[in-house]
Parts: sequence; structure tokens; C-alpha cells
Amino acid sequence: MQQITASKKYPNGIQVSWTEEGRDKNDFFSYEDLVDLKINAFDLLENPRSYRINPAGHLIETTMPGCDLNSCEGQIVISRLFDAPRVLSWKVWTEPKLIMQWWGPKGFTAPSCRNDLRVGGTYLYCMRSPDGQDFWSTGIYQEIVKPERIVCTDSFADEKGNIVPATYYGMSPDFPREMLLTVTFREQAGRTRLTLQHTGLPPGEVNDLTRSGWNESLDKYSGVLSAIVFGGGKVPVVNR
Repeated sequence: MQQITASKKYPNGIQVSWTEEGRDKNDFFSYEDLVDLKINAFDLLENPRSYRINPAGHLIETTMPGCDLNSCEGQIVISRLFDAPRVLSWKVWTEPKLIMQWWGPKGFTAPSCRNDLRVGGTYLYCMRSPDGQDFWSTGIYQEIVKPERIVCTDSFADEKGNIVPATYYGMSPDFPREMLLTVTFREQAGRTRLTLQHTGLPPGEVNDLTRSGWNESLDKYSGVLSAIVFGGGKVPVVNR
């Protein structure tokens, strides 16, 4: 395992540094990756930070008191490196039959998925809990740059796609009615650096539960990618 410390000095005189761990140089964040995470000169004027990244590609630590990048300023940021090309990573993220194989935390299934992948288009996904309760979510696509970037709104919904409060599902009233989701896909030596930003979340339990749910979903997403890459291109048929 290698560890590097790097820094970048911005035109306004602010300098930021970060430390990373990885198996080889291709595991490390580039300056462009950090810009994707909105770590830029404007942000750094009052909020200089230092980052540490674990071997799986997760941002795990900052030196800014009271704030880590996974739950800072009303947002979650998760960045992971997947052993699959970007074109395939995009496909598994956007095609309904593949989304249904990984959407939802561990133990959840995804019995329904509609996805109109265009600016102004909507999605409507359903995830089913182990005890059989369905949770629907919907949103509108605001930006699509294939196969690089997706920006969309994110809300709880009923099965017809009408936006509902989280309390409709017996969840915390602290969840906002609308959040914003940004997902970027960066090619990295034949693999894909996926970075997810979920903004509009209140701090505390809601933030923690959402982050945990995303990480469990991404574990399943990774499993689907691996099954396709190492399984001769066959698509898995069970979401667990």
C-alpha cells in the first residue's frame, strides 16, 4: 500500500493539501477529481480542508473541525473506485433492468424502475424492504453528460410519482421534500471513479442513515459490475 501527500496552490493564494492511500498511482485522486467534489478556490477561502482516502476509495477524514466531507454543509459526498470501465458503470447506473439489480440498501429489492434519461425527464424507482414495505422515489433530470455526469432532483413519492413527505413512509419529518443528486463518472486506468453528492440533507440521523443507505447500495452496485465484468457479460438476476 502506498501513501502520498499532495497539495495545490490556487491563484488567490490559498493552498490545500490532502493525503491518500492506494495500491498504485491509479488509485489516487487527481486535481480534476477534487474539483468535481467542489474543492476549489472559492470554497477554500474560509474552509481549508485536508483529506484522507482509504484503499477502497472512500473519503474518510478531514482536518476541518466538526465537518467531514461525507456529511458537511447539508450534503453527503461518497467517492469510490470500481473495477469496471466507465461505459459499463454508466450503463449499470442508468438502465432500468440493471438498476433493479442493485437499487436500495442491503436486504432491499427493487421491483419497479422507470427511467426517462433526458434533461427534463423523470425517474420513478421502487425499493422494497425485507418486511415487504415499498418505498418510491422520483426526480427530474437537470443535467446529463453521457457517460460523465448526471444531476437530478430526489424526492420521496407514491407509486404514481407524486411527491410525498418522508412521513408518508413513517420516516423522519426532517427529510426535505426535494434534494439534489449529482453523480460523476471518471475513467481511471480502465476503472471508474464514481463520485456521488447528495445535497439538501439535514445533519444528524437523517444524514447518517442516508449515507449508510448509499454505501450499502454502492456495495451492491459494485457486485453487479463485477458479475458482468468477470461473469462473461451475464447480467445477475437477483437483488439482495
